[in-house]
Amino acid sequence: MSASASAGRLRWLGEPELLTAWRAEIEDAARSEAKDRRRLVGAGTAAFYKGSPLRGKHALRHAVRRALRVSEIPRLQEFHNLVWLREHGFLAPRPLLAGVFTRQGLPHFQFLVTEWLAEAPTLGEFLGSAGASDRTTVLRALATDLARLHALGFVHRDLFARNLLVVESARIAFVDAWRGGPRRGGRGPLHDLSCLFLDAALLLDAREQRDLLQTYRSASRAHGPGPPADWLARLAQGRAAVFRRESQRRRDPLPPEWVPPDLREAQDSE
Repeated sequence: MSASASAGRLRWLGEPELLTAWRAEIEDAARSEAKDRRRLVGAGTAAFYKGSPLRGKHALRHAVRRALRVSEIPRLQEFHNLVWLREHGFLAPRPLLAGVFTRQGLPHFQFLVTEWLAEAPTLGEFLGSAGASDRTTVLRALATDLARLHALGFVHRDLFARNLLVVESARIAFVDAWRGGPRRGGRGPLHDLSCLFLDAALLLDAREQRDLLQTYRSASRAHGPGPPADWLARLAQGRAAVFRRESQRRRDPLPPEWVPPDLREAQDSE
């Protein structure tokens, strides 16, 4: 299916009636190559839209990776990942539309439209205002869901607190899931934990850190062999690597050091 010549050729996934409702608006964004996130309302649906241009080496890299069947264009990959998460019983916004506009065979603009999650706070925002009991409930729910997610072979690969939303019933919804997917790759479950624990010293006290890791370990063992024996040491190393990468591009304060809590006492009692 093609858009106008100036917008490029459109390849898309999703619900045709919603594409009809929002196509002109999306094509305008593609023509102007405007990076944007906003709410869309149309066809009786409230939705969240995010679109971004793909330029230069990024456009070429994604074109090559798709040609080699290594990965899909990010927003299309995220559409598939959100479908997978929901089909396997995890909370995630329902994907409505995703697409990529191409010119001369190269992607130049991508977009994703999902259902609107009514004012759901990020995990960081929630932890900044919730009481101790609510914090514990949500963190244990996250650890349990994450263990099952990993047991099924899905690695999020961008599991920062900003990409986790706390929705009603104290559940966690996974968003911005374009990097990973239901496959084993170079970065496994410990990478997700490394991202999650990047801000641990800022968001969680020592008891909460220990409880989250204990819950994750126990839930993982319920689905299989559980984490490897040296998982906490590897987690600290992985978190240090994530810190080095993020410190070059994030302006928010990052705790420079993190020492995993001692879980040996809990291990002996199990």
